[in-house]
Amino acid sequence: MENNQAFGWLMKSAVSALLPTANTNINAIEGCNDISVLVDGVARDFETLLSAVSSSAAAAGGGGGVNTANVPNDKSASSSSEVPSTETNNNSTKDNLTARLDRIKTLLYEERSASSAAVTNNNGSISLNWTPGVATEVFKCFTTNNNNDATTTNGGSNAIQQDLLPKLLQNLPSLPFEARKSISAIFNYLLVCGLDGVDAIQFASVSTAFAAYVLQRAALIIGTFVHCHDCKSQGKSEGGSGGGGGDNGVDITLLCGSMLRSSLRHASIYQWVLEDANCEQLVYPFLDEYVHDPNFDVSSDALETVRVMFTGLAAPAGGGGGGGSSGGGGGVDGYNDDTDTAYEEYKQQME
Repeated sequence: MENNQAFGWLMKSAVSALLPTANTNINAIEGCNDISVLVDGVARDFETLLSAVSSSAAAAGGGGGVNTANVPNDKSASSSSEVPSTETNNNSTKDNLTARLDRIKTLLYEERSASSAAVTNNNGSISLNWTPGVATEVFKCFTTNNNNDATTTNGGSNAIQQDLLPKLLQNLPSLPFEARKSISAIFNYLLVCGLDGVDAIQFASVSTAFAAYVLQRAALIIGTFVHCHDCKSQGKSEGGSGGGGGDNGVDITLLCGSMLRSSLRHASIYQWVLEDANCEQLVYPFLDEYVHDPNFDVSSDALETVRVMFTGLAAPAGGGGGGGSSGGGGGVDGYNDDTDTAYEEYKQQME
């Protein structure tokens, strides 16, 4: 069983017990607190993983999704000693990518827990001079190109880190199961951290700036979320990238539904989705197709998204699909609609 499956952690633990040195890099990642280093590692791992997927597709002779998906599992397809080595390297890359994303998510949650506890201990008193350093750095690293001159010469990592988050969202089928969940959790957190909680005001600048970033790329990001509800086409694309289709398609659909509803909590994105020019591509598919999907999880998740689109009401805390505790429902919060200006001002503050 591959490490990107639900019980991959069990296999990884067994291997670590037999070969302690195999998990040295994972331990280093789990002890890292530098967001820029972690995100740079995510960019490198992601680039390596995409190259491996492309090479696998090319080795299969450009065949259909089914043939490509079956190549890694067909041990008799090649007698070359390079195949196990390639699979080992790919699994190592997936493990590192998953560990880095999980570490970023953990640092975000730890900062929020400490902030909430501080407000509670101070009888609700909020320090307006405090800024969420981790959330700010995560937003900055995932949405801008932070490679310095020393790292821009190492091939394509400079290009891949530019707008890294949208690239990750577009390639969810190619990523390990746990990595998908972490990406969804990070995306949801950045959107709603300034909307909920006793200390929400301290995170409002990050949440507003990230919503503006999403709005600027809404055709790509929101369009990806909507398209991922089409499990039939998703199964084909996953097969072509080695994702496997089947239940993987459902898990991606639920994660994208959660991220879509988190996006709809911002008035600017909500209004953009429901504009006449966008309804046909972004709203009608839910009514005509997705709510009628034979898979109960997919249809019920689509129905929840339709409810949010039509009412603009947030779901109860903890509702909605996967993607972390911040991936609750949707709805519209009264944020400043001038999000482009907010985004530009926030970028100037970070520079």
